[in-house]
Amino acid sequence: MQMNNKVFNIWTQFEQNRQKGMVKRLYTSDSAINVYCIYQHPEEHYGIALSFPKSIKFNGNPFSNLSELNVSLYEDTSFKNSWLLCATITDRDKKSEFSYMCENIIQTVLKESNIKSAVATFANTLIKWKNLFDKVRTGGLSREEQQGLYGELCMLHKFIENTDDLYSSVNYYIGTDKALRDFQGRNWAVEVKTTATNNPQLLKINGERQLDDTIIEQLFLFHCSVETSKMSGETLPDKVRSIRSLLSSDLAALSLFNSKIFEAGYLDAQEIKYLEQHYKIRKECFYSVKGNFPRIRENELRPGVGNVQYGITISDCEPYIVSEMFVLNNTVRS
Repeated sequence: MQMNNKVFNIWTQFEQNRQKGMVKRLYTSDSAINVYCIYQHPEEHYGIALSFPKSIKFNGNPFSNLSELNVSLYEDTSFKNSWLLCATITDRDKKSEFSYMCENIIQTVLKESNIKSAVATFANTLIKWKNLFDKVRTGGLSREEQQGLYGELCMLHKFIENTDDLYSSVNYYIGTDKALRDFQGRNWAVEVKTTATNNPQLLKINGERQLDDTIIEQLFLFHCSVETSKMSGETLPDKVRSIRSLLSSDLAALSLFNSKIFEAGYLDAQEIKYLEQHYKIRKECFYSVKGNFPRIRENELRPGVGNVQYGITISDCEPYIVSEMFVLNNTVRS
């Protein structure tokens, strides 16, 4: 099901108008950075574009051999000595997924303070996204990735239900960006670990900084133990629909959520692939990562050692258990 987002809605209006050639519409007039939604008829090419002065250099080489995405520079006739950097797709079947990608790129670009930084961010974000459509051809998320995303969405669901600021709740979720931790606030963070074994003994920690609280006031670890089956429980699409329903009153938060799960590799077009895996929560546990909590911190490594992966014994974490309410009061409710 196509969820509302501004880029998709503008493209739909372009389709209805059926004006020949390439047309563009400014995404917002509230910024000095001119970002557009563009559409070309009758070819049915969908995309976004950024206008910038020709004095700013742009390297198009990384985009020369993309199979799904076309990145081109055109003369921008609306401004003197300016380029129009366009990113488009020609496959109408991927219009929905591409619209989420474009929303993400635009929101990222509009945060920049000047046009030079905006051009660099536009290009860098495109590079980050350029392989995303490969997931359509390769079968989508792996079982492990599905399970990890489900656990993260369980945490997000708790945040959304316990605050009136829906947009901020979704914005705290940064795990889809391959960030250091899954949720990050101003002075707190939450890392989520999801396991599906009957009696998990260890939690896998990726990197020496993941449980390092040196520069943060509050760091929590959420362990979500699930039981998986093919017949009963909640599927990943069920969880996505549940969160979308909670966000339905805030279109900005809903659009941000759609963008984030798309960034994680979850595509609505592949929903059927995720219907066989059902999850039931076996146990949830929160830990406050502080003091002698079993972990490795960056400043404890010898020179030359890095990118450490290790396991922590769950039983040794028990002295650091805190309640869900304690975590909520020190994160989204703080």
